[in-house]
Amino acid sequence: MNSTENSTQNSTENSTVNDDAVIAEMTDPYVETQEFPGIIYPTSVTATLAAFRRAFPAAARLVPEEDDGAAALSVHSRDYVDFVKEGTRRPEGATKFPLNVIALPELRVSEPRTFEGRHAGYFFDEVTQARPAVCEGALRSAAASRQGARRLAGTVARDAGRPALVLVPSRPPGHHALPGVGGGLCLFANAAIAARELSRGGRVAVLDIDQDHGNGTQAVFYDDPSVLTVSIHAEGWPHVAGFAEETGGPGAPGSNLNLPLPTGSGFDAYEPALETALEAIVRFDPAYLVLALGYDAQREQGFGALRLESEHFGVLGRRIAGLRLPTLVTTEGCYGYYESTAEAAGFFFDAWAEQWR
Repeated sequence: MNSTENSTQNSTENSTVNDDAVIAEMTDPYVETQEFPGIIYPTSVTATLAAFRRAFPAAARLVPEEDDGAAALSVHSRDYVDFVKEGTRRPEGATKFPLNVIALPELRVSEPRTFEGRHAGYFFDEVTQARPAVCEGALRSAAASRQGARRLAGTVARDAGRPALVLVPSRPPGHHALPGVGGGLCLFANAAIAARELSRGGRVAVLDIDQDHGNGTQAVFYDDPSVLTVSIHAEGWPHVAGFAEETGGPGAPGSNLNLPLPTGSGFDAYEPALETALEAIVRFDPAYLVLALGYDAQREQGFGALRLESEHFGVLGRRIAGLRLPTLVTTEGCYGYYESTAEAAGFFFDAWAEQWR
């Protein structure tokens, strides 16, 4: 029995534990503290867990173990991981986070001497803050992503041919984090960490349906032919990546597919992009799928850049589940308190469960 299965044995009395289950969730890989202090709202994690449990009531609930940053190191540089670990040890409120400073190489004269100085160098925007709870959540989400991938691979090895699904409800999200730089409220690239682990056992496709481009995931695997990265997103953010001509590095041509949609697009534009993405995944013939799931394409979220209705997430869930691939799901973006977050999550996982019956 591996360490993840051991941790399952120690979960709470009301947990459903079944070593033969093909459906599982990583129950506690995040800290339920928002990126912005003082703003409390149901996150994508909360909505996703509730919807997933309704759709898959017999799913095993797995408790991830702390790993001192080992999972993050599979994708990220040691100095960056050490910086995030340092962030967990600082008292809440001790850091005056720098504004209006992003330490581009041209600005550097001396190496930063303070946590605040290093902070300016490790994030590409001002909204991402290495608060203690956020850093702790990032480390735990990274660990859960790798442990979830190991669970998925182990399930497939034990029972090939049966559909397998593992949910990693990660917070903070991850798809904007690059190997040595974070941003977009993302510290560690959870989907990439899971894909890296799964790639030990075969080819992996990563499908990102968050409204924003998965620039961090793309950066990790851009020259890796064993992982296909696909992102459907509204054109624009983060402004310097996500264009259709970005198709993979010299060692992996065709390993990256970006499907940017014009701002304001609805499902009439989104649906053919989804079909293109799924066809590319089928051609790649992966052993595993990693899904970066965000709800900010819903029409009242994400500043209305993509205007999907909540019920359209049911179509997404049904079509992606129809690939019949062993799948690990990480959670990405949603904005503030919206009933549509819970609605979209419900449509998505209900449709997935129906497809797999």
